[in-house]
Amino acid sequence: MQAAAQVLRSCDVAAWRDLVPLCRALRETLTSLRELSHFTREVYEVAADVCTRAGDYPEALKALQQLVHLIYPALAAQEAALAAAETAAAAPAERAQAAVGLGATAHESTAAAGSVSGSSSSSGSSGGSSSRVPAAASAPHCWDDDSDAAEEDWAALAGGVAALDGASLAAALHRSRFQRWPEAAGALVAYFSCVQGPREGRLDTLATLRRLPRPLLATREVQAALALAAALAAGDYVRLFRLQAAGPPLVRLVAGAATGAARERALAVMATAYRNIAAAAVCRALALSMPGLLGCLKALADREHVGAGRALGGLQMEERPEAADLVFKG
Repeated sequence: MQAAAQVLRSCDVAAWRDLVPLCRALRETLTSLRELSHFTREVYEVAADVCTRAGDYPEALKALQQLVHLIYPALAAQEAALAAAETAAAAPAERAQAAVGLGATAHESTAAAGSVSGSSSSSGSSGGSSSRVPAAASAPHCWDDDSDAAEEDWAALAGGVAALDGASLAAALHRSRFQRWPEAAGALVAYFSCVQGPREGRLDTLATLRRLPRPLLATREVQAALALAAALAAGDYVRLFRLQAAGPPLVRLVAGAATGAARERALAVMATAYRNIAAAAVCRALALSMPGLLGCLKALADREHVGAGRALGGLQMEERPEAADLVFKG
């Protein structure tokens, strides 16, 4: 059963890896079309999922950076501009209706109607601001999928994104189409600590945090990612594993880049500190299944860790290893 589970996991990873080139090709196609839309957002969300599940973290980083720093803000700015234009276009008609409702004279009603028709004709003849704003907001943006050009992409979109104020951002976060924005931001915050290491990724993490707007920083997903990065930096492995298990899906997948090595280090510490310990207790502390525990022990034993090799041999001889003890020392 344990061998079968390992084969299934390896097959799953291989299947995800087969999808990575397809996701990249689709992103490149969208880049060549120079279009930024909600379909683009969906493609990049799928790409982030696929690449993290496949363990292709550099490709996942490209998708996450484009989502968090470019695609979500630009689309939210588009929708905010469209809403503002619709409100501005509806204002003259609402004023006319209010005047009629208050018992305006026929002359006042005629004047109000003339004002409405005049504003409509002027906007129709000159392509007024109410018609220009939606057109500008809905126009495709030029952008580049290459992560090296992220700063240039951001500068190109600055005009649209700068108009996204806190209220518009908060409103966008409550819409279903933007529901994964905090999750992607959390995964990006956790990425550099988990993939590069807490020390090596510190500056990149700080740079990412500086670019996130305040409402996004306050979300549960980003706060969970920060707590996870702090636990990793402090070497609090038990808390790290608990936070990973309870984290949002993308954050949990990105954290997987660090938790494998962290579990091995924690198990090596246990092997030094204990003569024997219940396997079930170790599984709970490290948030591992029994096959996962055997895999960690084997990885340590392959690196000639004597205690892990002894514990692995003992568990393999047990009919019910989950009820046995790990014996590290003779």
